[in-house]
Amino acid sequence: MTVLSLWEAEKAKLHTWYHNPLEGCVSSNGRPYSISLKRGNTNKLLVFFVGGGGSWNEETAARPLTVASTLMGEDAYYISDLSAFEMEFMHVGILNATDRRNPFHGWDMLTLPYSTADFHIGNNDYPYKDTKGRDKVLHHHGARNVQMALEVLREFHSETPETLAIAGLSAGAFGCVAHCAQIEKLYPECKNIVVYSEGSHLHSAQWPAIIRDIWKASPDLVEYSNSNDLIVDLFRYAHDKMPPHTKFLHSNSLWDKELTRFMYKMNHDSFLINEEALQEFNATLLSVVKTLRSEIDNYSYYITDYERSRIDGTTPHTFSGTPLLLYHTMQNGLSIADWLRQAFEREPFDVGEELIEETWQ
Repeated sequence: MTVLSLWEAEKAKLHTWYHNPLEGCVSSNGRPYSISLKRGNTNKLLVFFVGGGGSWNEETAARPLTVASTLMGEDAYYISDLSAFEMEFMHVGILNATDRRNPFHGWDMLTLPYSTADFHIGNNDYPYKDTKGRDKVLHHHGARNVQMALEVLREFHSETPETLAIAGLSAGAFGCVAHCAQIEKLYPECKNIVVYSEGSHLHSAQWPAIIRDIWKASPDLVEYSNSNDLIVDLFRYAHDKMPPHTKFLHSNSLWDKELTRFMYKMNHDSFLINEEALQEFNATLLSVVKTLRSEIDNYSYYITDYERSRIDGTTPHTFSGTPLLLYHTMQNGLSIADWLRQAFEREPFDVGEELIEETWQ
């Protein structure tokens, strides 16, 4: 990946990813933070928030994902840093610059990697002790990193886009909803705006305290974060801040493997999957979709139980970063790629309604 200076933006090769360090911005471990930029051949813009776990207390802060933790099979909760080499592996699925099947093919793109363990919304330096008892600091600087990235975006894509998509998966799926209003302010004349949150359900009574005390998010987010369902609170916030023509999209698998064990850890202090964990995740997810469908204007969902494992009862975590799932007709004969394209070009609609019919009785 080539380093791109702002003055070089107009010279950037089409459909090529460039690496842009952000001055004064850091990952959770204090190392420099960078974003990725790609120039397309249309006046359409995708701002994409990447995921990668989270930290909400001293125990999780002390256990970032490392090569050693992976080899040893140890519990690990977040990505603490990303090198330029590692960032290359993010550019798959809807971030693939050359796949013409991609509904975002030809778009300008800005990608915000995730390495602050705070869903891209933190403003805190969190002290903790690592597993060897040494004093450390986890830099929850997600909000600052986003703000600086938007300064770059303002110059990289200065004109009003024909279509603006603000999307994210997993932890980034929370971040894209939290920050969509800031991004929209850069393009107030845009009339076709889509916010897409993929794999973003985590039900826990801990959320208000985490947002307020651990991540120290902005006061407006703290004000809205007052329930057990952070994604509901963030959608309410975005709905209140965004123009009325905004289309809100939300997708989840019904027995999400990664979110199930993260949620069980938050609520029961066990980072595992069992029948109780699965049922708790499924029931609360369906309740959230029902709530959002009834409250949020222009909200549409894609819910699927595709590829549920016969071994542990789980379904895949996310879709858009995996070409096999992005283009596969997982539910109702429709792929996520087709569903997204329909939302941009015409009107969105619900997929998988039959899976939640019982919750509508």
